[in-house]
Order: sequence, then structure tokens, then C-alpha cells
Amino acid sequence: MSYLTLVAKVEADPAAREVLLDAMLSGTKVYNGLIWELRQEYEQTGKSKISKQNLNKILKTLPRAKAYYSLSVQATRDEVLGAYQSYFALKKAGYADARPTGFRRKNSYSGLRYYDGYGVTLNGNLLNLSLGLSRLDGVRQVTVCIQYRADVVFRRLVNVLLTYDTSHGMEAHLVVEVEDGQANGTRKVAVDLGETQAISAMFDDGTNLLYSGREIKAIRRYWQKVRAKVKPPTAENCKKSRRYRQIERKESRQVHHLLHLISKDFVERCSQARVDTIAIGELIGIRKKIDYGERLNQRLHAWPFAKLTNMITYKAKRYGIQIIKVDEAYSSQTCHACRKVAKSNRKTRGSYACACGWHAHADVNASANLFQSAFQVSPLKGSSGDVASPAVMSLITRRHMVCKA
Repeated sequence: MSYLTLVAKVEADPAAREVLLDAMLSGTKVYNGLIWELRQEYEQTGKSKISKQNLNKILKTLPRAKAYYSLSVQATRDEVLGAYQSYFALKKAGYADARPTGFRRKNSYSGLRYYDGYGVTLNGNLLNLSLGLSRLDGVRQVTVCIQYRADVVFRRLVNVLLTYDTSHGMEAHLVVEVEDGQANGTRKVAVDLGETQAISAMFDDGTNLLYSGREIKAIRRYWQKVRAKVKPPTAENCKKSRRYRQIERKESRQVHHLLHLISKDFVERCSQARVDTIAIGELIGIRKKIDYGERLNQRLHAWPFAKLTNMITYKAKRYGIQIIKVDEAYSSQTCHACRKVAKSNRKTRGSYACACGWHAHADVNASANLFQSAFQVSPLKGSSGDVASPAVMSLITRRHMVCKA
């Protein structure tokens, strides 16, 4: 079984929306109330009992804890507990600037969490959310309409997180359990991950497909320039400013979104091509192995190879496609025709040429070598000389891709 997270737009009538926002605001009040009581306890006794038992005792004194579902209240308690545990871990590790958990903005809306089907049911597009039995207005349940992907068929609803912010409005994040698919063929493909070409794929019939990573590089360069204008953390003061953390979050979200687009399109094309196995170059120890100078090292060390691999892996599982890892040592320096290893054969960033007469796109040559390592056969079946130009997938917008043959 696999798990997917579906982000659904929530449509609620004014009355239901007001009740849910009040419940979310209550979550913030409870969170801040727990922290306030722990601080008061510390000031009076010199210590605070950071345990579920003590936090449960405090919850009974907070009237807002009755304004939303009990398991959601417990989730708020666990957030406070986890925040304090993180603080203690940093303090134990010697971080001088580690600070206790702070308050949330008093008018902010905390998420409402529902676990394992308790307090929440989904009937078609209607989401029923329990609010407990003790609200002062007597409302025990709210029903809202949600819009989510119609192409996903799932067995059960695992958990739900209801959120609200001014940018996206009210959303429901649904974690659902889906059955793994069955591969519809026996074809193979090998993948070389990179920076300029995020994915270089070699299929068993010798066709190759490149996914450009230039859009991701552009985003990272932009935010690097923005970050250069903000005071960074130092060895003496390792705490990141609010602006610095904001920049990191924005960059991470944008890169994450593009990686999703690339991995989704690639896996869908593999399924359509009747692939049952994808071999991916294993990048273990990349930070220790490469040394191209301080500037390029910083770029490559921060490149999200592992994140892209994980996305391909769990997306492929839905289609019944197996993922295997292949050692990619010297794959970009080895001639696929004569197997000679020569760093000098990498003429330019995108060109590989060997004295034996073999010419190919450098990433195509690497993915062909990975294919041969994984499946013990050449995908080019004895070809020599020039290799056909690969099809290149590029992002034309932040939502769509186009193939440039």
C-alpha cells in the first residue's frame, strides 16, 4: 500500500466557515495557553514538567479546549511537546542561542487535525468534521464541500489537516491509502540525475529523454541573490533571522513544486511506455567525492538529488514500477562504446567524444552506462558514432511541460 497527500479546496457556507475559523482560533489559544502555563510553572517552581500527563492536566483548565474535537486538542498538545523536546535537544547539543518555544500570533489560525478516521468522514465531495460535544454554541459537526483530484481512487482516508491562510483560503490536506498498481509491460529505463539536466533517461530501445533543470537553477540563483542582502547566521550567532527563514521557505516551496512536475511527468511517460523497472544512479557520498571548487561545490551539495529520487520512487510505486539503485561511479567519464575511462572525453558540459569515434550528449552517455550496469546489456545494441539527439522536456510555465525534440 502507498499513501498520498491530496490538497483539496474547501467550500463552506458562511455559518460553517465561521465555526471552523473559531475552532482554528481556539487551537491557537490552547497552544499559547499551554506554553503560558508551563512558563508560569517554571517561574514559580524553577522547573516545568514537559509530559503528556502534565499537559493534559493543564488542558482541563483551558476553556478553549472544549471548542474543537478532542483528538485535535491532543494534536495541539503533541505539537507543544514536540517543540519543547526540540528545544531541549538543541540546548543539550550546545547551541547557546537555543530558545524555548514561543507563542503563536494570537489572531492566527492553527490547523485542525483528525487521525485514523476518528471525527471525520468523507462521502463523495462532502467532508464531515466533528467539533466535539462541548462547544458553547452547541455545534457538534460541520459539513463542507471539497474539491480534489478526481483521478485518485483510494481505499480509505487516513488523516486530515484543515488549514486556513489569507493566500490560499481554507484547504483540507487529505492523507489517503491507495493500492499499488501493476506494471503494464517489461521495458527498462536507466536514469542519471544532474543539475543542468535534472533527469537523463535512457530507454531499452535506445531512445533518450532529458528533463531540463534550468528553471530550478534560475530559482536557486534568484534566491541566492536575495539571500546575499540579508544578514546570515554566524558561528557566534547561529540563529537565523525571520527574513532569512522566510527566504529559505519560499525557495524550498518553489523548487519542491518543480521537482513534483518533473517527477510526475517522467513516471507517467514511463508507465505509458510500458516500463516495469527504473534504474537510478546512486549518489551516496557525493559531498565527499566531488571537489570542483568552493562555488560549484556549494551548488552541487545543495542540489536536491535525494528529494527527486524519493519523488520518482513513490510515484513509480503507484504504477507498479520497480526502482533499483546503481553505482554511478565514473559513468559520466566512461565511453559507452569502448569502455575507456577518460575525464578528458567530456569536451563540454553537454558533449562527450571519444577517440574511438563515439559521440553523444554527455548525460545520454552517462545514462547509457548506467543502463548497461543495471541490466548487463547496452540499450544501443552495438551502435557507434553519433547518437540521435534526445528529446528535451522543459517547463514552459510553472504548471506545464513541453517536449522539444
